Amino acid sequence: MTSTIEIGTAPTGRVLSARTRAAYASDWALFTDHCAVTDRLAMPASPDTVVEFLQQCPAAPATRRRRVAAIDHHHTAHGYQRPGESVSVRATLGRPTGEPFQPTERNREAVQAALRGLPSHGWTAGMFGRRDRALLVLSQIGGVPHKHLAVLTAGHIHIGDIHMGEGAAAIRSEAGEWTLRPADDAVLCGPCAVTRWLKILDLAVTKPSTKTIGRALKKASTVDHRSPHVCRNDLVLDEATRGVPLLPPIDQWGALPLPLQRLSPHSLSRRARDLLAGDLGAHRDLPVDPDPEPLVTEPETPPVPSLATGNAYDAADAAAAWDRRRRDLQDLGGIIDVLADVERRADELNRRAAELVEDWL
Repeated sequence: MTSTIEIGTAPTGRVLSARTRAAYASDWALFTDHCAVTDRLAMPASPDTVVEFLQQCPAAPATRRRRVAAIDHHHTAHGYQRPGESVSVRATLGRPTGEPFQPTERNREAVQAALRGLPSHGWTAGMFGRRDRALLVLSQIGGVPHKHLAVLTAGHIHIGDIHMGEGAAAIRSEAGEWTLRPADDAVLCGPCAVTRWLKILDLAVTKPSTKTIGRALKKASTVDHRSPHVCRNDLVLDEATRGVPLLPPIDQWGALPLPLQRLSPHSLSRRARDLLAGDLGAHRDLPVDPDPEPLVTEPETPPVPSLATGNAYDAADAAAAWDRRRRDLQDLGGIIDVLADVERRADELNRRAAELVEDWL
């Protein structure tokens, strides 16, 4: 016979306050209603059922934790194991699990559908697609909580780690360590998705030009089951790239903010939820402006750079030029706020002018 405890008593023996009992009763009623509608067993509930409940009944993080506590409380009171202590539920709440992440079957199918639908090429679709693919595999396959994803940098990702095996991706930060194993299908391969995003992120940092990034994504091949596994090749990031946020925001034109900023845990969670629900986003296919045609002038034989005189334009000169461009863009980082303030003041002046005209009439 299973042992039970009083409903008004916590598993530790602490007597629950009237307010906590009322909150738990409300949360439990919501959970049982959800189970009745979805034809799931509420007691004992499987971890998949609790994860599904949390996803389909969104709430603030504190409310989600309280709901799980209420479910655990009722299970313990009737002698059942607490589903809130499972790896999948703890990962959903953003709590450390201490074990390899195991996505639910429902999430696994949704992730695979999203990965097959998200593009890795084209401008601007490939820009959003590569970042969202990385977000999905890291959070839903790797099990990295959104609050930790928000503070990851590109340098926290290690592709082809010798301790993990060929093609595996290791995520190491102060908050913990996670592992992404490669899949046979390149479309569904988590390390490949992360590698493709890191390549574009590195390009955006070292050569901050939307034209350069757009051309690269336009030339990129469609990713399908025949595509090579890019996670098996060496990936060397520029030192400047290693320190930037891994998952920054992207504006409607496909541009990244400079300096690069972080997406908040809430933004990452909301985007992942939309992707799992099938909302992949509708991004425009923008043309990439070609280089301007040179003016037609009298033919002139260009001077041949002389290595002896040091006039050759080498890789060091190119790197210095990109560094200057990056510094210039960072100096202009606050120009959007300035222009927004100018627009606000102009609107205020127009409003006051309209009031003066009305009074005069």
